[in-house]
Amino acid sequence: MLKSELRKQAQIKRDSMDKLMVCKYGDIIANRVINHEWYKSSKSIFIYVSMGNEVPTHNIIKNALAGGKTVSVPRIGPGTQMHAVPVRDLEQDLEPGKFGIMEPKLHLLPVSEACIDLIIVPGLLFDRRGYRIGYGKGYYDRYLDRVYTISPHCRTIGLAFENQLVQTLPRGKHDKPVMLIITEKRILLCPAEK
Repeated sequence: MLKSELRKQAQIKRDSMDKLMVCKYGDIIANRVINHEWYKSSKSIFIYVSMGNEVPTHNIIKNALAGGKTVSVPRIGPGTQMHAVPVRDLEQDLEPGKFGIMEPKLHLLPVSEACIDLIIVPGLLFDRRGYRIGYGKGYYDRYLDRVYTISPHCRTIGLAFENQLVQTLPRGKHDKPVMLIITEKRILLCPAEK
């Protein structure tokens, strides 16, 4: 099946999930992240700001900020670039950006990929090797490519509901896998492959 078809089916399936289950499973996933050694040992994280039925990230962000971590969230720049921009307050530092996604306000400046210890990655589908299908724009693949080149110590975690995990996905030469996937049922270490 083509990526575009898989993307469409996955989005319909995820968007039809019951809101109570999204919250319940999201809390389980957030607790798994917060208690994971990679998160605990990180000083600077890059994490998406969840919306709709994505795995919720607000509690992870609040925990990281309260714990003194540097928290950066995505801002889409000109063309196809995505930047990690540090925030201190979700309500005051964000505004609707490209595609209606909450992004850091323009006066806030991005940080270098070399500053990031841990990246929390969204996706519509993940396979057991860490490959993902996102929204089709390639922002995360390009960002991960830069990070893996500049900052080989950085770790990546994909967040997904169990029903977003599949055996294998089609992938292209520019697709970048995550190192770990956390769902409400398990923590899956993916084969080392960049």
